[in-house]
Amino acid sequence: MSTCDIAIHRDECPTTDTMEAFWESGEVGPLGPTSYRAGYRVRTTGSILCNVEFPAAIAEAAIMANLALATTITPDGYIRCTLSGVADLTCKAEPIDQLIAQAFSVENLRLEGISVADLGSLLERLERSVALLHEVIKHRSD
Repeated sequence: MSTCDIAIHRDECPTTDTMEAFWESGEVGPLGPTSYRAGYRVRTTGSILCNVEFPAAIAEAAIMANLALATTITPDGYIRCTLSGVADLTCKAEPIDQLIAQAFSVENLRLEGISVADLGSLLERLERSVALLHEVIKHRSD
């Protein structure tokens, strides 16, 4: 799953040197990590600005093969993963609203134990993202 909050508030992150990239293991099972997280966070507060979580099998295969794994959001709202290296591979692009619908179906919410606070945080991020898009549209139409 990926989350991205690119609304960098001046009071939280006044200059780019306060942001840092990170790569860390996610959940750990009996045989080691089951996932890894990568993204950017505010160095002083640790607040995550952008975060992508990869299944361990995919991340470890990419590392062993010296491949680069990138996740992007297209301007029309699709999320695309690209594995670059020996032969570039691109996964099927998925619409962001479809991914959200799948991730937060009633059954997934019950299985994952997602709290109302988690959902509130997601809603805030999505609302900030919508506000950013409104700003971009406003500037593009000027």
